[in-house]
Order: sequence, then C-alpha cells, then structure tokens
Amino acid sequence: MNSQLNEKKSLELIFKGLRARRDIDFSSYREGTIKRRLSRRMAATGCDNYKDYFDYLEKNQEEYGRLFMDLTIKVSRFFRNRAVFEILSDKIFPDIMSAKESKNDRTLRIWCAGCSFGEEVYSIAITLVEYLKKHGKKIDDYNISIFGTDIDDKALERAKEGVYNTEAVKEINNEILDSYFILSKAANFETPTKFRPHLPSYLVVESIKNMVNFSRHDLTSETKMSPPAGIVANYDLILCRNLLIYFSEPLQKRAFSNLFNSLNPGCYLILGKSESIPEFLKPFLVKQNPQHKIYKKI
Repeated sequence: MNSQLNEKKSLELIFKGLRARRDIDFSSYREGTIKRRLSRRMAATGCDNYKDYFDYLEKNQEEYGRLFMDLTIKVSRFFRNRAVFEILSDKIFPDIMSAKESKNDRTLRIWCAGCSFGEEVYSIAITLVEYLKKHGKKIDDYNISIFGTDIDDKALERAKEGVYNTEAVKEINNEILDSYFILSKAANFETPTKFRPHLPSYLVVESIKNMVNFSRHDLTSETKMSPPAGIVANYDLILCRNLLIYFSEPLQKRAFSNLFNSLNPGCYLILGKSESIPEFLKPFLVKQNPQHKIYKKI
C-alpha cells in the first residue's frame, strides 16, 4: 500500500512540474497512455520508478521538455487520410460556400485543433485554394481565416516556418508539390526526432502561409472556448483528428463542448477515425459519411 501511495505521490509531482513549466495539466489525460509514454522516458534515463524519475527531472530540467514532447507525440503528414480532403473539396466546401453565397456572406472561418507541425492546416488551405480555382472563384473575394492551434510552442514555431522533409510531403502529387512548395536542397532540416543535416527541404509558398494563423490553445480550457482570444467563435469547419483519444472522459466532454459551441449551425466537425461524438451531442450533430467521422451541426 505504501509503495502505491509513493508512486501516486511521485506521479503527482511529475504532473505538477510539467504544469509549472508548460501550463498543461496532464493528470486528467488517459492514465494508460500517459504511463506508457512516461515509461519510455524512464527507460531512456535509466529510472526504475516514478520517484527516481521525478528526482532525475528536478536535477536535469531539460528532461521536462523531452517528456512534454513524448506526451504530446505528433504523427502527421500532408493530406493524411486523403479521402477526407476529397470530401472537403467535393462535398463540404460546396455546401458551406453555397449557403454563404445565398446570404451574401463572404467570410469563411476554419479551425484545426491539435495542429502539430502544421501539415494538416496547410493541406486544408491548399485544398480550399484548389477548390476556388476549380470553380472560377477568386480567393481575394472572400474573407478567409484559417487557425491552427496546439499546446506545444515549439511545434507551433515549426509550423509557422512551413519547412518540411521528404517524409511529410510523400503523399502529395507532383502538380500540388510544384505549385505550393519550394524545394531547397541545401537547407538543414530538423525532424521531430533528431537532427538530419543537408537533406532536401520543402518550403510552403508564402501565399499559403499567409492564409494561416498559428496560436497556442488548450482545447480543454474552461475559460477560452476557441482561438484566438478575443475573437468570436463562429467557425464553419473544425477539424480535430486523433487528439481527443488521449483525453479522459471529463476532458473529452469539456473539449467537445468547446468544439460544438464554436461551430456555426449547418457547419462541419471532422474527427479522427477512432473518435466519436458523445451521447449528449448526438441529437445536434448528424453524421455525414459512413466511413469517416464527419458531422454536421443542425
């Protein structure tokens, strides 16, 4: 019993240390996921238990940063799950734009929650530009706002730079790659895992970068429903893919409430394959596609 209490106390101290340095409370995240990722850092640092690892953290403050990166592990690439982007172009954008044009409304607001290094946000921007071009519409005729948010400041810095390695762009066809990226063969590039010098880098063109705003935002916040602070939450499209699976049930409920309340009626919420809306929102969000977690707010 004492060992269990000591383990719990040490775990609380680790969470407290993270909260003090990164302003995120991981104690309410799914316990199994958090412990698995903690165990990886403990193995890497030669620690046998949470108390030893907490002592190591306090003596080696840079380890808090490594732990934070492991707890917020990011797996992303451009046009991940391509079918979703095809649905965006073929179904969702036409529906949203048609509804707006009928009201003479030229605004379009999109939010990508948990944006990681920015691949998904830029993919959305490119898909939107391609849709507008295909239908003979001018981007300058619209007031478009696309927001990418994450809790990791370093990931957001990378996203703002818009520089990616060959792995991130491997699913992009040559036409899109040539139109929206600049190849830089000489640039150094830092991957999410280690430094790899002198590999080809792909830079997102300025016209796409200028469409996107990146900011820090905690999806589970009790005080800030959506990004950025001070702007009314009236989004036409929200993507939150493969983030909610890491939250405990109470955190999921809070996050879903924030997402739902940030979404315009008649507009769309897209989740990851392993995520589903909670029971309390089912009367208000109608599933639009049998294979993908795409919902429309009624």
